[in-house]
Amino acid sequence: MGVGIWSMHFIGMLAFISPIPLGYDLATTLLSLLIAIIASSFALYVASRPSLTWFRLCAAGVIMGLAIVSMHYVGMAAVVLDPPLTHAPPLVLASIGIAIAASLGALSLAFKLRRSRWRSGLMKAVSAIIMGLAIAGMHYTAMAAVHIPANAVCLSGSITDKFWLSGAITVSTLMILAVTLVLSLMDAHMRARTERVTASLAHAQESNKAKDEFLAMLGHELRNPLAAISNAVTLLDTSEPRSSAWQFARDVIDRQSKHLRRMVDDLLDVGRATTGKIAIEVHKLDVNECVENAIASLSASGRLAKHNVTRSGSSVWVNGDPTRIEQIVTNLVTNSLTYSAAGSSIALNVQRHGNEAVLTVTDSGIGLRPEELSRVFDLFYQGNQDGLHRTTRGLGIGLTVVRRLVELHGGTITAWSEGAGRGTTVTVRFPAAEAPRHDAAAPERAKHGRPRKIVVVEDDRDALESLRLILARKGHTVITAEDGASGLERIRKERPDVGVVDIAMPRMDGYEIAQQVRAQQLPVFLIALTGYGQTEDRRRAHAAGFNAHLTKPAALEQLDELIAAAP
Repeated sequence: MGVGIWSMHFIGMLAFISPIPLGYDLATTLLSLLIAIIASSFALYVASRPSLTWFRLCAAGVIMGLAIVSMHYVGMAAVVLDPPLTHAPPLVLASIGIAIAASLGALSLAFKLRRSRWRSGLMKAVSAIIMGLAIAGMHYTAMAAVHIPANAVCLSGSITDKFWLSGAITVSTLMILAVTLVLSLMDAHMRARTERVTASLAHAQESNKAKDEFLAMLGHELRNPLAAISNAVTLLDTSEPRSSAWQFARDVIDRQSKHLRRMVDDLLDVGRATTGKIAIEVHKLDVNECVENAIASLSASGRLAKHNVTRSGSSVWVNGDPTRIEQIVTNLVTNSLTYSAAGSSIALNVQRHGNEAVLTVTDSGIGLRPEELSRVFDLFYQGNQDGLHRTTRGLGIGLTVVRRLVELHGGTITAWSEGAGRGTTVTVRFPAAEAPRHDAAAPERAKHGRPRKIVVVEDDRDALESLRLILARKGHTVITAEDGASGLERIRKERPDVGVVDIAMPRMDGYEIAQQVRAQQLPVFLIALTGYGQTEDRRRAHAAGFNAHLTKPAALEQLDELIAAAP
């Protein structure tokens, strides 16, 4: 900046046409350049301050204006004449005024535009033109004040070639400005890169912290139900069958087993969500009906007993997976239950707005602070918990799964809250579909059919015996096998109606059993009951010859329906 202002001044002096040849004292000329650099440094220092009061602006403008004027008149002093140059006082005062006004304008604009984004490029270009003209105006006003005596003789230095000198100064100045521009761009690029790296490191540290907190919470959440189940088993051992203590212990085991199952399902779903392995089976469905089913399931489990849950709206049809839509509703309502006090209200509404099916879940719970709204769907995020005194249960992954499921349906999800203690509203939007012209739903399958002969193949003895007892109490004839080879032999010998087969077993896995059964054309309805529940596992099971696939722990209602539907 200093070199640019000084170059304008010196080239303007070279353009001065005088009646005698002029020369320039080198030391004095360099002194004028130094003054320009000092003035520019001062200007940039002032413009970079966090704040700029009017008093500081005026003081800085006066100081900078006087410095620029000093540069000019020191530069003029490099021309030593005998008799000396004279100046017209009014024009000198005018040049000083112009320099101060230009400095005030430059500092004010530089300070205001340094963080400007709206049309900042155009504004800065206009400001640069105005300042350039103002400084040049100061120079030529000062030059107009000069009077050279007719008989004067130049005593400073040798006579110089004006064209060569002006060209050299112009080229040198442009090179300096170009280098400065390149260095500024490099500096901006490196600063932006540093900021990105810093932000990335901060995000990584935050993610690691969240994972550590998640592992601690996971241990806490797993140990609690396991401790309850262990205590319940002890209580069962020391209680009379069907007594109140025995029934209480049985209910504890049932509740805690369901809680563990939900955690395992969430963990598996979030793993599939983060790796893009969640698959949906799309059908035309009524979102309002899915909401009704989800609320009915939650109500049957007793989880809504302490809250006032209401539902409103109308039928809105979408193309989606009914199981996943119900999972979305269940997770959102469960989240509201978790963060709402007993007796509070939770409202669900389904409406069609234009081409969208809109589901809202509104609670009167603890709400969200503004900084939490953008993070509420992040993995492992649970909002602020007061140290070890956790008032909520969960792993901070349910809403992440919900967001991914919504996105797989082509929808969006947002959360809104007026602040802490003001409740939260979660809004889900799906692309709407046209309602079917007639009821295309298949007739409901009977949940309980005639007694069947069933072979159960399972290498876990507890799982095998418990399932045998359950099916036998429903009137079925149940044959069991504890490994794949003996399971295949039982199927060959007994010729059952249904085979319920685990996949991972010693001696022969479930896939090989299904392939052998189909190769021998045995008329058995095969159900894979396994812990492998990903899309690829389902595809592989059907390819091997299974008629149906259930993931452990399977709902017994589903198993009953499949057994009843078997030919």
